[in-house]
Amino acid sequence: MPTKIDFKEIKYKHDCLNYFETGMWDPEVDISLKRALNIDFEKLYCLELLDKWVDAGTIKFKEHIDNNRLKIIKGDSSNMYKYLNSDDFNNKTLFFLDAHVDNANIKNYIKRCPLIEELKAIKNLNRKDHVILIDDLRIITTYAWHESSYGNINMLEECKKIISSINPDYKFEKIWLNGHAENDVLYCYV
Repeated sequence: MPTKIDFKEIKYKHDCLNYFETGMWDPEVDISLKRALNIDFEKLYCLELLDKWVDAGTIKFKEHIDNNRLKIIKGDSSNMYKYLNSDDFNNKTLFFLDAHVDNANIKNYIKRCPLIEELKAIKNLNRKDHVILIDDLRIITTYAWHESSYGNINMLEECKKIISSINPDYKFEKIWLNGHAENDVLYCYV
């Protein structure tokens, strides 16, 4: 998704070596992955559900893929745990969680808003101080893309509860991301 967030500032403030995002979108516009590639993260991962974005990103970012700096993964972030089996995640990672299904024509997804599964995958990592950014708070706190499988929960509070169970020292701030709305990203760090 297009973004204005300063990943570089966050990377250096927290000494993040790697970057992992869920949900790529169109690689021809100013998306978060493109911005992250311009920063000196050692390894970058992008987990994307839609073939068209995976295919376009594979072409657009071929150089980074060929030099093993970037891995674009075709998959559903409801199964994110399957893709966190690299030793890279023993190093501090900046996780940017932005996967959601907002189009009725998209098929073959497990959850419309898989935040709970994404956070549980991060929780299962050995390291307990990764930086976590959750995008689109304005939607998560209202209708969460009509994700009904979790029942009647407060999605934001449930996310904070899971993050606090990873490490009770996590701090939570709301920050500006992409011009849609102020305080639209939850910034979680130790």
